[in-house]
Amino acid sequence: MTDSAPGARPDQPPSLPLRAALGGLKRGFAALSVRNYRLYWWGQVVSLIGTWMQQVSLPWLILALGGSPIQLGFVAVLQFGPALFLAPFGGVIADRIDKRNALIASQLAASLQAFVLFIIIATGVVEIWMVMTMAFVLGLVNAVDMPMRQALAADLVPRHLLPNAIALNSMAFNSARVIGPALAGVIIAIGTGVTGSTIAGVAINLGINTLTYAGVLTGLLRMNPREIRRMERPEQHPPVLESLREGFWYAVRTPLVLWCLVLLGGIAAFGFNFQILLPLFATGILDLDADGYGALFAAMGIGSLAGSLTLAVMQRRRAIPLMLGGGIVFSVLLVAIAASRNILLAAPLILAAGYFSMLMINTINATVQANVTDALRGRVMSFYVTVFAGSAPLGGLFAGFVAETWGTPAAFMTGAVLSLVTVGIVALGLRWAGRRGSLGVTTLDTSSERPDRRRRAADARPSAAR
Repeated sequence: MTDSAPGARPDQPPSLPLRAALGGLKRGFAALSVRNYRLYWWGQVVSLIGTWMQQVSLPWLILALGGSPIQLGFVAVLQFGPALFLAPFGGVIADRIDKRNALIASQLAASLQAFVLFIIIATGVVEIWMVMTMAFVLGLVNAVDMPMRQALAADLVPRHLLPNAIALNSMAFNSARVIGPALAGVIIAIGTGVTGSTIAGVAINLGINTLTYAGVLTGLLRMNPREIRRMERPEQHPPVLESLREGFWYAVRTPLVLWCLVLLGGIAAFGFNFQILLPLFATGILDLDADGYGALFAAMGIGSLAGSLTLAVMQRRRAIPLMLGGGIVFSVLLVAIAASRNILLAAPLILAAGYFSMLMINTINATVQANVTDALRGRVMSFYVTVFAGSAPLGGLFAGFVAETWGTPAAFMTGAVLSLVTVGIVALGLRWAGRRGSLGVTTLDTSSERPDRRRRAADARPSAAR
């Protein structure tokens, strides 16, 4: 017998107990119950705050040094371009070696890069070519680091918690994207006001970024290696190119993986150019200073964080509608951003763009991971990184060229149109592939219960009804 609330009418349903009402929220953080993943997640949050402070500071620094939109595009090329060529080899490495130890090494290298950048900015000797050189160094590190990070998260949790872990990874990323840019903008504004130089605030941001690497390194070092899932490795690995070819053909021959990567690549290249366009949009169109620019980035982070939380608490999600629908709404929002001329209109639109882009990107990530075997995970996710990060240089140059030639609003508008074209092509490709056979896993179950427990609960329901 279920107790009703005092004074409730008999024809009203009983009120839900607090435990049931909070069940969805608790389910949204289920993967954090795993100690190794919890250490990894908190380390990522701390480190990514510093990363976003650097990401926001460098474009502002380039403009302060007299750089052009094209030079902003070149910074993106150097920072993400190496992933086009090296990330697949990083995936091969991820499938062959201890990912945790490799990540410790790559994070140490990244922290050294941040420290060198801090020194040259703090001493006042910084020039644009130096920023570009250090961006290229970071690109080399990220090309190996990113596939391993994608693959390690899957080894830290049981398979039934993988979609939840992916959603929480996005939440960590976007929590940092809220805090990092807002903090960076305030520090740059204060530094400019106190010293009269933009460079002072940028130097402080880079110094903070250097220190935040301690978060992720501490998390990795405190993990229990025995509780990290490891694949059985052959006595002798095949040649690197053969391993790479195996992962490539698996991605090409698995329709849902292939079309997910096409969707990601098209919209990442043409729609996700905020790092290039937002500083130009903030200064040239909205007439904002550094803290206003940071606030725009924070608005996108808030939207993306809300999208991550939405996906984390969803028990089941249909992948294809979320990916295609999110891509369409995101593209339409880019058109609206291009037409906005004041921050009161632009900030909510950018927030909404962050929300719907996250519904799409996170679902793409989870769908690819759900349709790949553990033995090939590192290699297939390296192609995910290649497409996502590798398309940024091409898109950055494209956005910088369009912004310099026809203006920032035109760059947003062109990106929106090409993103919509990409969504249309992918929709047709998925429809054609579906007619030829099964697409694979298209419904992502993010329940925190193990599959065998859910089956037993389902079998018990008819008995209880009888």
